Amino acid sequence: MAESRDVLVFSKRFVGGVRILAEMLRELDLRPVLVSAEPEDINRDACDVHLVVDWDGGEFGDLVAAAEAADVRPTAVVNLVEPLIGWQIRTAHHYGLPGGEANREVLLSKVRVREEMARFKLSSMPFAGGPAAAFPIETVTEYPVIVKPARDSGGSRLVYRADDPEQLAERLREIAGKTTPELEVVAERYLEGTEFSIDGPLLATGFRGMFSVEKTGHDEDRHHDAGLLISPPPSAHVRRGVEELTADISALCDGLGISGGWLHVEGRVTAEGRAELVEINPRPGGGLYRSATLRTCGVDSVRAIVQMSLGGAAAAELAVATRNEELLGQMPFEIKELGRVASATSLDEIKNMPGVVDGYQFDSYEVLTLDQENFFTEALITAETVEGLAEVADRVRAAFHYKMA
Repeated sequence: MAESRDVLVFSKRFVGGVRILAEMLRELDLRPVLVSAEPEDINRDACDVHLVVDWDGGEFGDLVAAAEAADVRPTAVVNLVEPLIGWQIRTAHHYGLPGGEANREVLLSKVRVREEMARFKLSSMPFAGGPAAAFPIETVTEYPVIVKPARDSGGSRLVYRADDPEQLAERLREIAGKTTPELEVVAERYLEGTEFSIDGPLLATGFRGMFSVEKTGHDEDRHHDAGLLISPPPSAHVRRGVEELTADISALCDGLGISGGWLHVEGRVTAEGRAELVEINPRPGGGLYRSATLRTCGVDSVRAIVQMSLGGAAAAELAVATRNEELLGQMPFEIKELGRVASATSLDEIKNMPGVVDGYQFDSYEVLTLDQENFFTEALITAETVEGLAEVADRVRAAFHYKMA
């Protein structure tokens, strides 16, 4: 029997970078196999085979049966869709592929991550978990806390602060009302300080944080990214926090026996230098993180994921890749009202401004909920100094306008 060249590419609601991934796989002489819930998926022509699986109502056996019926023999599974990471892990485990370690599912629950961080003595952060409608409020002994869904919380969805038990109960009722009573929720002690993020590969030697960001101007009311995300972090205590949390994540993953893949880790650090985990996302950072990492480190995080899913072919390259000294700032523009964007300063106009090196803007953008981040446009800027970066940001901010329909 000929060696299989089939690689599963997961997609949900037409999202997942299918066309980019399919092109990368073909460059490696592999056969992309789209797996999605839509029989008439708009991306199916980009792949050689299309398997239809009901992500929300189906069972894992449905995927296996669909693969067998199509004579698909998976040699790897590639996924850029956060809600499908659980399916990705189970698929890799079933077929004995990279990324299928049983303990990898720990990373999908913020409660389980907190439990394991405590077990390995990597964190003393007070926390509690439980279903939104039956949450054990009495187990929360320190306030204020941040309360949020423990799973699938991309885009800072439904993240709230509670300053006392009464407010926590109110927030839990709100989360349950907007989702389901059974939704797993975590409440963790709020840490006053500066938020930061770390992106990089998880290698056999540990988590290698390649690209780190200091989140200046973070929206502490809505707990959304805002202001300027600066890399490398200009503050010494943030840089120390990045180093400390990188070591903690390496120790956690080593203790769990998992390696491979890419992590987007978020943390906070106090002015005194105490660093704590906010959350681990087993995927690359969104928005312009990929572009910024490629520009400064020479590493395409998506291509690295593809290569690691095939068995770690990129590990040697990723172990030695270094960041250059370019100072970058990510400038997200969030729409904070419901409705459709009727007009806006064009992306071309923004990218033609001095100091702007990249950006994106969504077409026909509509805000359906304010319970998550709604980034319509983002610019990647550069300068020689932090002060210069702020000047570029001011010019871009002054030039950007939009109108709602």
